[in-house]
Amino acid sequence: MDFKAIVGIVIFIVMMVMIFAGVPVFVSMLTCAFIGFLVLSKGDPSLMIAKFKTAPFDLAANYNYAVLPMFMLVGSLAGETGIAGGAFTSMHAWLGRVKGGLLYVVVCSNAVFGACSGSSIAGNIVFGKLSMPELEKAGYSRKYSLGCIAASGALSTLIPPSMAIIMYCLISPVTMNVGTALMAGVIPGIVTAVALCVTVRIIGVIHKGSIPPGGGPKVSMMEKLKTLRLLVPIILLFGLIIGGTFAGWFTATVGGAIGAVAVCIYAIFKKMSIKQIAHCIWEAATMEAGIFPIIIAGQLFGSFIAATGLANSLANIIAGVQAPKFIVFMLVVLLYVFCGCVMDIVSIIIITVPVVFPVLTAVGYSPYVLVICLCFMCEIAGLTPPIGMNVFATANALRVNPSEIFSGVIPYFICEFLIVLFMALVPDICLVLPRLLGAAGV
Repeated sequence: MDFKAIVGIVIFIVMMVMIFAGVPVFVSMLTCAFIGFLVLSKGDPSLMIAKFKTAPFDLAANYNYAVLPMFMLVGSLAGETGIAGGAFTSMHAWLGRVKGGLLYVVVCSNAVFGACSGSSIAGNIVFGKLSMPELEKAGYSRKYSLGCIAASGALSTLIPPSMAIIMYCLISPVTMNVGTALMAGVIPGIVTAVALCVTVRIIGVIHKGSIPPGGGPKVSMMEKLKTLRLLVPIILLFGLIIGGTFAGWFTATVGGAIGAVAVCIYAIFKKMSIKQIAHCIWEAATMEAGIFPIIIAGQLFGSFIAATGLANSLANIIAGVQAPKFIVFMLVVLLYVFCGCVMDIVSIIIITVPVVFPVLTAVGYSPYVLVICLCFMCEIAGLTPPIGMNVFATANALRVNPSEIFSGVIPYFICEFLIVLFMALVPDICLVLPRLLGAAGV
């Protein structure tokens, strides 16, 4: 391994130490990129100045990144307009009476809401507040209910339009079609939802009394069918954004803007006040303001990693020892679990993509399979202690102790972890739908 690659490894380790020591992620990445460029150029600041002078402007002026605040606005308005509540009501009518039904409702509502949200934390907050009072009233185990709420939010990362998948495509060193990547998450999302429901059932068998027998007022088939109209806004929004993006009618950026306009019109139709709409716009802008410094810092750090040739060196080492590609994948997965202890999904993606993506594609993984597997792994890594972001978002929304959620989320974490491994072993689960729809590059 040459000098540059060794510098890359040392700087990467220093950055991780800084993050775990509590230094803000973007400060850690900027500092390490600054030092790294100086070391590579042996003290000559010209390379570092050139990178730090041009990269922030180039990134801020990049039209493609406008997709992020657009989808944030879609998710924010979708929660406020009652779209999420409609999904919960419909799922409750169909599943509420069966054993474990209310937890099935939580899972399926998150999957449906993911078709217009793209944010797991939005699902955690919205469905936590909607479902927790009913779950406690019906006699469900508190810790397993909280665990299910936290884990189900991860479905928004698989069900398009997914913010994580879009961001991964934007910063990936390999050019990918965003529409194809989004469609690759549909089947894994459905499989994961079914697996979570099976997990609920297994918990009910192993831990007697944790899941009540079901029951409640009977809902007629006519009433159930009537509730399906509550899903129409989600279906139309999904078809508009994803259908148009995949068909090539417009880019993901334009799709985000069209979706935001469509939800704004729906908000006006639902008689939301201008103040409420303005609050949603402000909320989306605030979230973007929190994410964009990390993206800029990540771009600079990624540029440094590319300059070191670290990813290529690691790929050559792995090829030299002939490690099975699944073992390589498992090592990356363990890195993601480690990162998820202290970082949010955006930070994990931006920090790891420049290093792990070239290594995994070099051993034979499809870029589209990697996008789905690694985005989902980022999300479920947010369920791990001591600072799992998804757990803390749920705990904050419901005013509960995070330790309650950490203890109840374990079986759901295991379920989702196994789904990630299953996708790596059977990549066709991600690729079958894009192939059926004639997508290129899969």
